[in-house]
Amino acid sequence: MDHPIRLDELDLNHILLWMPHWLGDVVFVLPTVQAIRACRPDVRITAVAHPPAHEFLRHHPALDSVIKIPFSPKDGFWSACQFARGLRKYQFDLAVVFPNSFRSTVLAWLSGANIRIGYPTEGRGFLLTHPVTGRKDSKSVHAIDYYSGIVSCLGIDRVEKTFDPVVSKEEVEQQAEWLLQQGIAPGDLLVAVQPGASKPEKRWHMERFGILCQSLIKQRGAKILLLGSAAEAELIEQVRQYCPREHSLLVAGQNMQEVLALLKNCTLLIANDSGLMNLAAMVGTPLVALFGPGSPKTTDPCIEPAKKEIVTRNFSCSPCRHNFFKECKPSPHNKPFCIEDISVQDVSEAVDRLLVRIQTG
Repeated sequence: MDHPIRLDELDLNHILLWMPHWLGDVVFVLPTVQAIRACRPDVRITAVAHPPAHEFLRHHPALDSVIKIPFSPKDGFWSACQFARGLRKYQFDLAVVFPNSFRSTVLAWLSGANIRIGYPTEGRGFLLTHPVTGRKDSKSVHAIDYYSGIVSCLGIDRVEKTFDPVVSKEEVEQQAEWLLQQGIAPGDLLVAVQPGASKPEKRWHMERFGILCQSLIKQRGAKILLLGSAAEAELIEQVRQYCPREHSLLVAGQNMQEVLALLKNCTLLIANDSGLMNLAAMVGTPLVALFGPGSPKTTDPCIEPAKKEIVTRNFSCSPCRHNFFKECKPSPHNKPFCIEDISVQDVSEAVDRLLVRIQTG
């Protein structure tokens, strides 16, 4: 960074935040977003975000507006460039580029923002007016610390690892009423289960999720809320086959804001290392998180320790580069052994420990 600047001294009207692609990373960026807002309550802040993150970001108090990215990788680079050039009408003074990709920086440059900051990864430093040097290793520090390092060049030295509320009491009550209509009362042990993940290799076995759900129903009378995207509906149905219909409910493809309100009504969430895991932590829902290729060292859900249980084999190669089966051998079930070796008993015992703390706390 050649020319240090201070955010609180800049003459600004409008800040652009180019948000990460993955839901979990969006969550990890939010403490930095809140620090930017705390430093500059006087300016307009707009986030550009991929779906479905835009659905809950629109409710975040630190943001004035959210622009949904309308293109996908299938649409090609030209469509992305057209979108970015269309952002010039908003007259951004400063762009904070959170993703590390060359593409995201090109698009921030095309947006017309006069000041552009970010890490100079992938040879993109020349497109940034203030490339942030001294970049932290993303595989050795927590993601919140990694992203907060970007704004150190703006004079923001402290970022609190907390989350401003994005779900209202009315939204939570609305979902509680909907759950009641489905036969789930406020006093029930409602366990949300998310068997999906961004990659198949990060997913615990569907039959193990199913056996776990069976056990929770038989031993504790639990109601199971199966969550996931519309694309994961068939996957989730595999788990539901193990559950009596009167004790299970499948919710796939719901608006993310509604999902957050549903999570607020749940006793706990059991999930793979995923975006939904981090969203649950963001809204304060206790959780049991299954880590295989990922590592809590970098993506530990940000919630008080008493409200989480981490299940992991702590392989020395985690977090890995996700070059599955090139750097490690597959299990007989075509899974990395770091996720394969997690048993139903491991997760069941973690659930028991968490429930003891919830019920006695």
